[in-house]
Order: sequence, then structure tokens, then C-alpha cells
Amino acid sequence: MHKVVILGAGMAGMACARSLLRRGCRPLLVAPGHDVANRGETLSFRALPYLETLDWSGLLDAETAIACQGRYSVWGGAALRHDRFHQEGTSGWHIDRQRLEARMAESLDADGVERLSSEARQLSRSPAHVVVDLANGSSIEAEFVVDCSGRSAVTSGSETLLRRLDKLVACYSIFDLEGDVEAVPATLVEAVATGWWYMSMMPRDRILLGFFTDSDLLPARLRNDMNLWADMASQTSAVSARLTSLGIDLAVCAQLQFAPASTVTMSKLIDHRIVRAGDAASALDPLGANGLATALWSGIQAAESATGLLAQDDTALRQYERQFLEGIASYLVTQSAIYASEHRFPDAPFWRRRNGASLERI
Repeated sequence: MHKVVILGAGMAGMACARSLLRRGCRPLLVAPGHDVANRGETLSFRALPYLETLDWSGLLDAETAIACQGRYSVWGGAALRHDRFHQEGTSGWHIDRQRLEARMAESLDADGVERLSSEARQLSRSPAHVVVDLANGSSIEAEFVVDCSGRSAVTSGSETLLRRLDKLVACYSIFDLEGDVEAVPATLVEAVATGWWYMSMMPRDRILLGFFTDSDLLPARLRNDMNLWADMASQTSAVSARLTSLGIDLAVCAQLQFAPASTVTMSKLIDHRIVRAGDAASALDPLGANGLATALWSGIQAAESATGLLAQDDTALRQYERQFLEGIASYLVTQSAIYASEHRFPDAPFWRRRNGASLERI
């Protein structure tokens, strides 16, 4: 029987595995091999202490990260604003998530972390252990399980109160910049009647353009019509100007990609011998740009909780759950205030839903 099994090998799962190793516990990491999507994410400066704790701050180099020079926004008015959130000279990093997570995985391999390339399908509990049934037909037993399996959390089910706050989705594409084009490494966010746009630099001279709206508000032809995508972007102010300055023609982009981006929260992080972390605990609207830092922090805290449970001490676990849920509540207040500050489109469905919207159980 394994002492601790971690489900999922994203940033939260790998942070949990690394942290457990440093506490003298060798976990089993269960996750299928898959390609990590690059979505032009920003790693908040708040993540730096967690990377240092894991001895991973050195993984941020020219191949994986670019120091961010703040954020520009057209939000709540037509003027372009420059928002600065600097700490120790940076407001965070534009990252190549695929390369960064590959570096983290290599570090865990070097540490000798055991990894099982399979998918967990369901869990059954007993007073003394948890049985994890795998997609390959086998099963494993663990004293404790840390679920870091993301938005489609393995441990979510009828007994867990799962709440979805919105239907937000992202459609995005990544572009290579020409060698003589210089772009400021800053994010750009622009609100429009149907949602909001996001632009971000990426390492190795690439830039991401994304549009966020509710799934039922996406134009039906968007998946196959690049001219529609280009026309939507042309109706912006700051985004269209930046696209022009960078020489990007949306009508000839290869393909749009789509990903869920809604805020989904769990009512609890602890379920018998199961602890949740990362998006398996709460997946957040990316507007706050703090999801990856939260994933790292929660992975570390889940490891500390599991270590305590192995010693029959749930103090760290209870503290982790309390801090996480308090943090999510605080984030939701901030998120609501950000959306409420945009009042130019009071009759648009996207914005109307974000004024006084109630939680929806799913």
C-alpha cells in the first residue's frame, strides 16, 4: 500500500510531490501522459516564494519565462491605462507553461519520484485506506490521496457540493512574431460588449491572443471562420491597434483553440482520506491572473497536510482548508468588483450576468 498517491501531474500535483519528498515521504504520482497547453499564462510574482521553497526558481529562464512589465487595460472606460503591480522589480512572468512544466517533471524524475502513466477513474473509501481504480483495469491502495486532477476532478461527485459561477470559455491562438518586430512584454486586457480580450507575450518571440465570453454567447461559426475572428478583433480599440503594429493578420491564423475558463468551486477540500488541491479544489476565472500561484501554494499545503495526517495530526489540514476557502471567498469579492467596474455595456447579456448573479449548483 502506498502512503500518499497524487492524482494529476500539473503544477499543483508536481508541487505536492516535490514538497512531500522534502518532508521524507515518497509519493506515487498517477497521471496519463499528455501535452500541456500553452495559453499565454502569467505567473504572478506571488508565486516566487513557493518556487523558492521548492528550489524551482531557477527554472525561470529565457526559455520558460519573460519578466512582465505590468498590464495595460481598456476597462471601465475607453482610455488605455497602464496598471503596475510590481514587487522586487517585476509584476510576474509571461511563461511557456509547456516548457516550465516539462522542467518540473524532469526535476521530479531526477528525484526518483515514481510515476504511473494511467488515469484514475474512480475512488472507493474504507476506514483505513482509499482504493483508486485506474483506466487500465488495475487498482492501487493508498493511505491518503491528494487530488490534483484539475477541473474534471476525479473526486468530485454527488456527495460534493460543486458550484459553477459562470459559463466562461476561452478561444485563443498563438502567433510567431517576425524577427525584427519588438513587442513590450506586458499583458493587454480589453472589455467589449460580448466579453473581454487578452493579449500576452510568450517566450521565444510569440504572442497569444484570446477572447473570453460565455459558451452560449460564442458565435456559432467561430470555430471554422477565421474572417469572423478577424472581424471581431477589428472592432476593438487597443487590441486591434496592437495587432496592426505587430503585423499580425488574424484571418490567416492556422486554428483557434478553445478551453473552459469558468469559475468552479468546491464546498470542501477534505473528504475522508482525500485532500484536494489546485483546480480540483477551485478553478478560477483567469482574469485575476493568480491561478498558477494558487496551484503551487495549494500543492505545497496539501503535502504538508498529508504529512500531518500520516502522523495522525490534522492541524495542518484544517488550517489549509480554512485558508484556501477564505482566499477563494476574497478572490470572488475582488472578481465581482472588477466586473462591476465595467459599466459601458449594461444591456449586454455577458455583463448583465455578472451583476448580482447567483451561484448555480451543478
